[in-house]
Amino acid sequence: MQKNKYLFLILFSLIIASTSHSCKRKTAEIVIIPDALKNHLQHARLFGNIHSIETDTYYYSDKDSLYIFLNKAMLFYSSDGYLTRAIILDRNNDTVSKQIVHYLPNAKENYWIEYNYIEHGFTKDTFLYDRYGFIKERQIFANDSLLYKIQFKTDGIGGIIEKKRILPNYHLTNVMYYNEHGLVARIEEYDPHNKMYKFFTIEYDNYGDEVNRRAFRGASQIIEYTYTQYDDKGVLQKVIFEDRLHNMREDRMYLQHDAKGNWLEEVVLQGNDTLRKRIRNIEYY
Repeated sequence: MQKNKYLFLILFSLIIASTSHSCKRKTAEIVIIPDALKNHLQHARLFGNIHSIETDTYYYSDKDSLYIFLNKAMLFYSSDGYLTRAIILDRNNDTVSKQIVHYLPNAKENYWIEYNYIEHGFTKDTFLYDRYGFIKERQIFANDSLLYKIQFKTDGIGGIIEKKRILPNYHLTNVMYYNEHGLVARIEEYDPHNKMYKFFTIEYDNYGDEVNRRAFRGASQIIEYTYTQYDDKGVLQKVIFEDRLHNMREDRMYLQHDAKGNWLEEVVLQGNDTLRKRIRNIEYY
């Protein structure tokens, strides 16, 4: 009888522990969206229902020991997270360029058109889809002339597994591989003779945020390295980029954030020198 009593207590404890563990796991459940299913905001790692972003860029003048305004970028998004317009203004508040995104009735991108007010011309990027609604080709025009095409192969959910840029005299190919969460884990670049000359490996944390990106030349020589750091709430803190071929390092520090976790101030350093900073103002729906 005593033995049965202890057995019951052990089983009861296991049930409680199992239930408690399951509840904890459920509340801490992490949802990682595959790259193929992300909207423009999610691809840019922007949070919240954003209506518009204004970004002022300043460069640091060693001569004057202060930041000097360079330009303003204005991005506008639909309520479901897709880019609709992008405008660049110069330091005199004159419009340098305006990009407008046109969509099909099924919400797929139809074409992007960018007007250049300095050169008085435009470029147009047209999207073509297969019968499943996945991207199969982009055609890039300058005014009325076709510059080049990009042809795509996709997987079962629309993730791009091959991208071939076709120019008049040659082509370049990228091949993409995904991890178990549908995030790009490796990118291979091939020359016109279909010989791989460069590849990238990308690592993510448990939340699906990129933390390490390495570029290799040949089989194993690291030529570029990017490390991204977040705090314990997933807020972006720092991006370190190293170009080992040119012995160059660039640090991007993110000093202010809003309540959604989007950064509002970025300072870019190269060695001990301050290069530039960006200040963002974000409006939400």
